[in-house]
Amino acid sequence: MRLIIDRSASVDFRPVSIQRYPEQDADMTSERMEDPARHFDDKRIPSGKVPPDLLNRLLNLPRRTSPAVLVGPGPGEDAAVLRMGKSLMAVTSDPITFSTPRPGYYAVHVNANDIAVMGGRPQFLTLTMILPPQATERQAARIMHEAIRAADALEIVLIGGHSEVSDAVRTPIVSVTMFGRLIGERPLRTGDGQPGDAIIQVNPMGIEGTSILASEHYPRLREKLDAALVDRAAGFLFDPGISVVAPARLAVEKLEVHAMHDPTEGGLATGLQEIAAASQTGLVVQEASLLSAEETILICRHLQFDPLGLISSGCLLFTLPADQAADAVQCMNAAGYRAAEIGRLTDTPGERVLFSNSGQRREMPVFLVDELAAR
Repeated sequence: MRLIIDRSASVDFRPVSIQRYPEQDADMTSERMEDPARHFDDKRIPSGKVPPDLLNRLLNLPRRTSPAVLVGPGPGEDAAVLRMGKSLMAVTSDPITFSTPRPGYYAVHVNANDIAVMGGRPQFLTLTMILPPQATERQAARIMHEAIRAADALEIVLIGGHSEVSDAVRTPIVSVTMFGRLIGERPLRTGDGQPGDAIIQVNPMGIEGTSILASEHYPRLREKLDAALVDRAAGFLFDPGISVVAPARLAVEKLEVHAMHDPTEGGLATGLQEIAAASQTGLVVQEASLLSAEETILICRHLQFDPLGLISSGCLLFTLPADQAADAVQCMNAAGYRAAEIGRLTDTPGERVLFSNSGQRREMPVFLVDELAAR
């Protein structure tokens, strides 16, 4: 679950008066009636993902529950899961808030990924498009066209949404809510990893971030690096691409997966730690086993970014019994995906170990803000 703070919008957080009615007082507990904001302070929240401790506190505010909710909101969880009659339905929502010429394309794929890693097949979406005052009809049409094309490629149907022009934003904001039935009989929660599980990485880390860096720093990079390498990196959005729907479905159908997750903001390091935290396990990872592209390493080195903290849509993480790790890697390789066993979950909650290429033991780096957002 990603909760994004958009600094481009001006928001008034002053307390507002609430009109209460007798019938509401009869239904609401005193705990819900009190202002929860008094338990929070006025310090600013950094850009990027809301810090895990704050997100936990926000999600712990009193709220209504339902037995139909099998997976509710939680740090690291990619989607909710509802029981709808005899079916299990995954639901997710994610906005694209950073400046990009392809917000519609991004919005469809990142939400489809969230459904897929929960063990679902993306089927339907609603799309909200909020445009700045200077937006043109052509720009709106391009956003919608790219979203529809991306959805068509994944056999997802657009069923509704909302659009408006607002001076509250400076760049187009596209938010998608997506729905999809689960393929198997249970959801694949980020928090279902078990001590002793092998951790499998599919596709290189930093695919999305590499494409963004190559596009934003294109002239500068072409002066210092091989031009063909920079061109390939700029095209990472499409090749290898940011979708994990196909490999996630393969894993669901063929393997005994315990937990699955797609690392996004905060990169591979954050995605791994989200699995361990949600599963209440430890984590030991071998840096030498991590999958990365030459383009990512060279561009990050030149621009002084850490690839471990680089937004990584297009990369997939899952855990399964250790004795099945070799078969899982072979299964992915046979289907044309790069895959590797990169570490294990341990029975020591809070343990976050990364063994470097030289064999030195160190703490897994923590990225409170994605490398792109930090600059």
